Amino acid sequence: MSPETAKAALSLLEAGEGFAWATIIDSKGSSPRHAGASMLIRADGSIAGTIGGGALEAAVIRHALTVLATREPFLMDYNLTSADSAQLGMICGGSGLALIDYVDPGDGAAQELFRGVLDLLRSGGKGWLVTVVPEADPDTGRAGRATGRCLLDSSGAVTGPPVCPPELVEELVRGGGAYPRMTAGRASGTYVQPLGARGTAYVFGAGHCGEKLVWVLSLVGFFTVVVDDRAAFANPERFPDADRIVVPDSFARALDGLPVDEDSYVVIMTRGHLYDRAVLMQTLRTRAGYVGMIGSKKKVAETFRALQAEGFSAGDLARVHAPIGLSIGAETPEEIAISIAAELIQVRANRSG
Repeated sequence: MSPETAKAALSLLEAGEGFAWATIIDSKGSSPRHAGASMLIRADGSIAGTIGGGALEAAVIRHALTVLATREPFLMDYNLTSADSAQLGMICGGSGLALIDYVDPGDGAAQELFRGVLDLLRSGGKGWLVTVVPEADPDTGRAGRATGRCLLDSSGAVTGPPVCPPELVEELVRGGGAYPRMTAGRASGTYVQPLGARGTAYVFGAGHCGEKLVWVLSLVGFFTVVVDDRAAFANPERFPDADRIVVPDSFARALDGLPVDEDSYVVIMTRGHLYDRAVLMQTLRTRAGYVGMIGSKKKVAETFRALQAEGFSAGDLARVHAPIGLSIGAETPEEIAISIAAELIQVRANRSG
C-alpha cells in the first residue's frame, strides 16, 4: 500500500464517503500482482492504487460496485488461464484470491486505522495490516460476516479493533512477518500484510544523478534519505520526493546517527572520490544490505586499494556494487538513475523471493 492510497482512503472517510477495499490475499503463477497488492474503489468506479490493471482489475471493480451496494464482503477466486470462474479469459497462467470489503465512513475505528497506516508509511516505519478474512459461500463468494482489520506496528502497538491474536502479535514483533500470508487456510483465517517502506535508500550526494535517483526510488517504494554536506543542494526544493534530508558537518562522519541495517541500501555518489571513499569506509562497518558506489573502473580499483591499505578485507570489498547499476549504457543523469534503481529493485526482489 502506498501513502497516496492510504491518504485517499482517509480523505474519503473524513468526507463521510464509503469505499470498497480490494486486496490480493493469495496468488500463484504469473498473476499481474502478487499477494499484498491492494486498491481502493470509489462509488463512481474510480480507483486509488492498483492490483495490476487489465481484465482482473476490471472484474474486481465490477464486484466492488456490488459490495458498495450490499455492504457485504466478497471473496473473488480468479484464474487467468482461461474463461473460468472469474470469466477473465486471460492467458497469463496465474491464479489467486481477492478479498473485496466495504469500509464504512460511520466507523470511527476505520478512520483511526487508516490515519495510523498513513502515519506509519510517511514516517518510514514498518508494521502489518492484519485482516480477519470471513467465511464465504463457495458458490456465490459472498461472506456472511463483516471483516475485522487492525494495524500492528513494529513495537507491538495495535490500532483498530483487537482482531490480532496475542501469539501472532508476539510472532510478528519478534520478526516473523516479512511476507504476506494467511495464518489459517486459503480462503478464511487471518491475513497478514506487511506495511512500510520496502527498504531504505541512503543516497550520499545531492548532485544531478542523486536528484533523479531519489525521484525514481520514491516511485518504486523505497524510503529515501538524501545525505550531503551542502545545504544549498540537500534541501526540500531540490528533493521534494525525499522522505528525509540530512546535512552533516562533513562526509567524514556522514553515517553518524543513521540507522543503517540489513534493510538499508547505501548509494554513494558524492562530488568527489575522496568523499566517496570516506562514506564507503563508514558503510562497510555497518550491516547495510546493499552497498553501491558510482565511478569508473579505474576509480573503483584505486578506492579498493586504498581501503585494503586501511585493513579492509577482500570479503569486505566484495560487498560493494561498483561500478554501480545495471549495465544498460547509461550516460545522462536520468539514465544513470534508472540503471541504479533497476539494480536496487533486483537486489530487493532477490532478497524477498
